[in-house]
Amino acid sequence: MSLITAPVSAQPAASAPAASASAPAADAPKLAIAPITISGADDPLLASQLEQDLRGGLARGSLQLLDSEAVAGVAGGPCSDDACLERLRDQLGAAFVLRAQVTVSDRDYTLRLELVATRDLGRAAESERGCELCGLAELRALTADQAARLLAKLDALAKPPPAFEVATTPPGALVFIDDQLVGAAPVERTVLEGKHVVRVMSEGYVPEERELVAVAGLRESLQIDLRRTPESLKLRGAGWGLLFSGIPLLAAGVALLAIDGYEYRGRCSGPDVDLEGRCRFVYNTDWGGGGLLAAGALLGTAGTMLLLRTRDRGKTKLRARLGPTYIGLSGAF
Repeated sequence: MSLITAPVSAQPAASAPAASASAPAADAPKLAIAPITISGADDPLLASQLEQDLRGGLARGSLQLLDSEAVAGVAGGPCSDDACLERLRDQLGAAFVLRAQVTVSDRDYTLRLELVATRDLGRAAESERGCELCGLAELRALTADQAARLLAKLDALAKPPPAFEVATTPPGALVFIDDQLVGAAPVERTVLEGKHVVRVMSEGYVPEERELVAVAGLRESLQIDLRRTPESLKLRGAGWGLLFSGIPLLAAGVALLAIDGYEYRGRCSGPDVDLEGRCRFVYNTDWGGGGLLAAGALLGTAGTMLLLRTRDRGKTKLRARLGPTYIGLSGAF
């Protein structure tokens, strides 16, 4: 039994499948086809022809095929160890390496293909097919067929994993994907291909659920507008009612406190004025103003607390303003 490996000429064999007219993108992942190993025969030309068949079949995919001579120079052999894979990754930028081995026994052939991802040196795909009592044409057809079967797997590996981007109005809702908490909206997570259930929840809002299908290479953006629960709407209505009921009382209390001690001009003439010119009648509104101010502050505080309790997360901006003749409350709830 003999074992040979052979690099491939840059010119494609006549029987190799034609490559697609559209070339892979410049930033597409790179694929290196390691020199083919043939055991049981001493035929360098066979290794060259089979690698050309592999290249012809794989050229229609979305990966960039690295030059065979460059690969052979870096690999220095069949690339059977991790050190070789790391050299192809580091020196040529190969994201994947395809290793092929042909075993010949009389006229029986066995073709084994192994696709390795250089990032983690793990097997991404592998296959083994046999051909009994075959000629060269049947073996080359088998090689082309196996290359075609790898195309779908390679294209899937070349694409980034699918991802969901979930945003809610208001923001901050808890996001669950397939009953697993992934974070607070807005949030982005990669998922496996297939159907997934996205559920969002926030206190005071009706939970919402969507079913999405994840496709490799696609990022699905999902915007969900949450609806308040009936209980939340009632509380917010009560909050606004208390707040607006307290504001007039606050204003009245401030006004009464402001005029407390001032002369009552309607009765400040003749006998109503003492020898020093001071009016005997003045406003005595401190108790009434203080009571109204306290009542208004109590109602306003209660209303504000209800609004804060049912606020939209991240939206609350509250400011109080106090002047010599007024009290102001501004903000977004």
